[in-house]
Amino acid sequence: MLATWAIPKSAVHAVVRDNGKNMVKGMEEAGVSSLSCVAHTLQLAVTEGLLSQRSVTEAVGVGRKIVGHFKHSNLAYSRLQDIQTQLGQPIKRLQQDVQTRWNSTFYMVQSLIEQKRAIGVFVSENELPATLTANQWNLLEKMVNVLASFEEMTRQVSSSDALASDVIPAITVLQRLLLKQMDEDHGIKTMKSTLLDALQ
Repeated sequence: MLATWAIPKSAVHAVVRDNGKNMVKGMEEAGVSSLSCVAHTLQLAVTEGLLSQRSVTEAVGVGRKIVGHFKHSNLAYSRLQDIQTQLGQPIKRLQQDVQTRWNSTFYMVQSLIEQKRAIGVFVSENELPATLTANQWNLLEKMVNVLASFEEMTRQVSSSDALASDVIPAITVLQRLLLKQMDEDHGIKTMKSTLLDALQ
């Protein structure tokens, strides 16, 4: 590829790549220094963290079913819009997540939390394929609070003006946040410790 673009190896400081073994080996064989992509590493860490806490995984799964119901039923979505209007809330669609992007799961859960009242009214009048318990809503709120810093860092390191020098301080901040023990951690302790291990 370097030859195709007429780029001498001496001009390459480092190539940013994903964490695939084939990419690591390819860079080694090409004789080019490489760094793993921080956004991809965060994706792997958060996915591991989410999967480590069964109660969180189950709550996210229920949320996914709720969003899927509104996505596939125009009638249900229309009624949800009416409820949003009646409650004086802005009309917003619930966001569906994509399994390969953790931040889409973050945005999905965030959209569910924003529409919690409207969904509650809908459930009082209509059937849903699944409903979240009070405990599951609580877990999702805790999850969003913990992952908000990861989402912010993912946006920062994915921007066009991101610098490699920003990575170590940002990771250090994330580690300190995860090390902080709080009373509200009940139900997400495993997720937090798995995120911390994955970051290290």
